[in-house]
Amino acid sequence: MATVPVTGTAPAAPAEPSGPSAEPLPDFGGVDVAAVAAGTDHRVLGEVTALLLRTWVPAERAVAYYDDGPGDPKDDR
Repeated sequence: MATVPVTGTAPAAPAEPSGPSAEPLPDFGGVDVAAVAAGTDHRVLGEVTALLLRTWVPAERAVAYYDDGPGDPKDDR
């Protein structure tokens, strides 16, 4: 059986399992998506903002359901 030479070292494993950060996520709730869409020439950002604007639901009609998540990965098999 042939052996494969090792040409580096693997990164060290973390000392503790990683978990959620104590630092809060930034609040992007005040971003003017229409202004971002109008002021960008970035192809991907333009597509994303256009999609957001097409599918935007006014706050008074917005709802969220418990099952709005990505679903069970086992269902994709």
